Amino acid sequence: MHARNPYREPPDFISLADAYEALQQHLISDSRSHRKTIDFKDAEGQRRLTEALMFRDFGVKLHIPSNRLCPPVPNRMNYVLWIQDIVHAHREVLERRPRSIRGIDIGTGATAIYPFLACKLEQDWQFVATELDDESFESARANVSTNGMDSRIDVRKASAKGDIFFPLEENVQTSFEFSMCNPPFYGSAQEVAESAQAKELPPSAVCTGTDIEMIYPDGGEAGFVGRMVDESERFQTRCKWYTSMLGKMFSVVSIVEITNYAITEFVQGQTRRWAIGWSFTDLHLPDSIARIPFITPTHTLYPVLPPRNTLVQTFPDCTFKTVRDALSEILQSIEGVSATEVNHPPEPVDSAIVSSHSARDPTNSGSADLFFIEAQENTWSRSARRKPSRRYHRSIARPVSQPSIDIAPGANAAATAGICAVEFQWIFGKDRALFESFVSHINRKVGIALQPMLTSRGA
Repeated sequence: MHARNPYREPPDFISLADAYEALQQHLISDSRSHRKTIDFKDAEGQRRLTEALMFRDFGVKLHIPSNRLCPPVPNRMNYVLWIQDIVHAHREVLERRPRSIRGIDIGTGATAIYPFLACKLEQDWQFVATELDDESFESARANVSTNGMDSRIDVRKASAKGDIFFPLEENVQTSFEFSMCNPPFYGSAQEVAESAQAKELPPSAVCTGTDIEMIYPDGGEAGFVGRMVDESERFQTRCKWYTSMLGKMFSVVSIVEITNYAITEFVQGQTRRWAIGWSFTDLHLPDSIARIPFITPTHTLYPVLPPRNTLVQTFPDCTFKTVRDALSEILQSIEGVSATEVNHPPEPVDSAIVSSHSARDPTNSGSADLFFIEAQENTWSRSARRKPSRRYHRSIARPVSQPSIDIAPGANAAATAGICAVEFQWIFGKDRALFESFVSHINRKVGIALQPMLTSRGA
């Protein structure tokens, strides 16, 4: 479950029912804990629970049709929080001017739950929400109107023969920060039945989805998202990050064929879901967002995880200040590289958005431990230094041209005494080899600079 998900612990059902009276009649006592809960295999109880959480926690009055999918709020929240991570990635280094964030929700369903959750978390976000099913479309529009969200959530009717990303075709002057989708998982009713039979344990909750919500005849979720990928190649950077949830792990493996992408995993009780994101921009996400943490090389998804954009070099037996000062001096000495210490985020540089998750040294709370680096080309290798000298743009405020790489290296004070690390985040650029070459050069130079201190300590 996402670290910021407020439903990491089960809700207090008594207080929840006090806030939403319609839930009262569905409360039962758990035989083991003796606490109040609901029967999650009761479809009506599930609908009242979702309505209660949306009402109490977000002020949304939701109507869930009895013949359409009831979305669990905690599960949906995981996806929204990941989207939030993507949108806000790197903002610690470059402050972004206040602006409206536009997203697309493909197949918003009868409740439009993703736009509701996202817009309640982020007051400057707006959505175009698409829906193919007539009844779900009307229900979503009614829910949006009832809650006075028409100005922020635009529900549009999709066509089976039209593009999935038709809002990009219609809004040619509008760019979107992201798209999200919870596609039909299965390719047929038989596949639904076979999936249920193959599960080792019985489901802990009733499935409320209908065929139109759960079945896509042309290949299930892999076919649907594959079609999304094909369409996105036409629209390219009109949407910065295309994303989709997936219900089957092997679908992730079959879909990942994109250069700049991200994979994550959502775990909610017995339910495990995955999500992929892809972009045609040169912006890169930190590994904390783009890669599933803590999986071993034998895991099915390990071979298809995206290359690392976060590289870390540790320096044992060194103080934070010593490593930070060595890093600063080396960065400032490289010809043709713009290195800016970040105490307070500077103004945005073109479309580059950079961030670092580095921790500040608790004993040096006022010092800058983060640097923003721009490089047009390799000027640090031995072969590059033999070339005739060139003039390079060094202004971070308004670059003359797009930098080849943007990097945010930061010195981290680790919890273990005597260990410090330099963490590099690749922010922007096409050339991964250039990024890795720069990181290798800096790490080597910092190591050389620290050697006299380590030698004197050993003596």
